[in-house]
Amino acid sequence: MAESVKIIIADARLAEGKEAYLLSQAAPCYVKKHKASKIKKDALQELVTGYLLKHYLGISKDEQLTYNMYDKPSLASAETCFNISHSGDYVVLAIADYEVGVDIEKVMPFHEATVKKVFHTKQKEELYKTEGLARNERFTQMWTQCEARLKLKGVGFAEGWDKAKESEKCCSLYTTRIDDYFISCATENPADIEIVTLNNEDEKWRKEL
Repeated sequence: MAESVKIIIADARLAEGKEAYLLSQAAPCYVKKHKASKIKKDALQELVTGYLLKHYLGISKDEQLTYNMYDKPSLASAETCFNISHSGDYVVLAIADYEVGVDIEKVMPFHEATVKKVFHTKQKEELYKTEGLARNERFTQMWTQCEARLKLKGVGFAEGWDKAKESEKCCSLYTTRIDDYFISCATENPADIEIVTLNNEDEKWRKEL
């Protein structure tokens, strides 16, 4: 029986004008991050993150969370595993009964120096064969996969670029797209993925906010 992962994709723009309610729901650490954010999008991301953790995992207190040396959060009770990512207008929360890594990125320009450091030969060849927007999209997709693998392991690029290449051999990947954003999820073994999209078309999401 395959493992399962729930991925919640929330449009943070719907949080505008509802800050007071979200502040009442989020754990103090996310309230603090919200207040410290000088960019509006970043502030909304922190509020929505706090809300999602409360709504789906019951996290309302800082002591319910613990962090590893790379600042990867986890439940202190260790009953459920989760991972968070945000970019631009979206916040993504992945939930599973085992370790999981998730990353979201808005399509970004191809960056040759990063490609040379992070990606293996076949990936480089594929990227160099594409041009323009297609190259930017494929580069972004590969980057989210790389980040998701590292987040699964609970490490960061501070561990060294080679970790990104090594991690590719020991996990299963799922990638999807919403608007101009790529989302990748990494698990140790193949998993059934359930996607929950919370956006302006989702009436329940609008009512909850």
